[in-house]
Amino acid sequence: MFKQISVIYLSLIAFVNVPAVMAAGGCSRPVVVAASPLGIFMEIDEQKKVTGIIADFFAEISQSTGCQFVYEVMPRIRALHMLETGKIDLIAASKTPKRDIVADYIGVASARISLISLKERPNSGNILNDLMSGKIRVNVIRGYDLGPKYLELLVQLSASHNLEDVIDADVIAQKIIYQRCDATIMAVSNFFKSAKKYNLESRLLITPIDFLPIYHSGFYVTKKGLPEKDRFFLIDKIISKVKAGRIKELYREKVSKWEEETNSIIFE
Repeated sequence: MFKQISVIYLSLIAFVNVPAVMAAGGCSRPVVVAASPLGIFMEIDEQKKVTGIIADFFAEISQSTGCQFVYEVMPRIRALHMLETGKIDLIAASKTPKRDIVADYIGVASARISLISLKERPNSGNILNDLMSGKIRVNVIRGYDLGPKYLELLVQLSASHNLEDVIDADVIAQKIIYQRCDATIMAVSNFFKSAKKYNLESRLLITPIDFLPIYHSGFYVTKKGLPEKDRFFLIDKIISKVKAGRIKELYREKVSKWEEETNSIIFE
């Protein structure tokens, strides 16, 4: 009887210590993830709880490796600056040469950039011509960098005094409803959540901007803050799950029929 109890006791100790063992073989400390709204990929409620595809993805990695992911909620532009200075460990972001210098990039998806506006808005018959001629008031998300051509377009729109940057897509959706702006420029997947939240799906006109190249997005893992062993371990685990198609699966579990029909995202 005593021998049987001892075996059970030792088994329970082994079970309780599994996360500690896994953490020792994986991440030596919690991994700090910058969190800001990214549509269905990253959602943040009023209590600053982080949910969405990215949170689900890292929860699965945490379960299998013992690594802990700690989310720090902050504005997008601040998050990108903190990546460059090594004050956060990981961020979901578009690929740029500047970020490639300070962090390791893991590709997840590519997407077409579109002009998103209301169908009922009067236009000349060619909404892209209206955009380039300065007839459309455009709002974009502060800190977004979708490549050199995108940034050049923003400079051009700013010169015509028809551009404003705001904190997130919810603000843009509200301003479109109250006719305080006419359109936004981004990947449709980044506007899904806000469109659904404010019942805009059936009212939106999605116009791909063909002169802007497809942009690539994924995860950046800092080269500065994480111990090298942690960085290599984490990159390997993320790449393995991305290549296995897990983010694509999580995405398809969350999107609606409208989202699938209007989206231009391609998973790697």
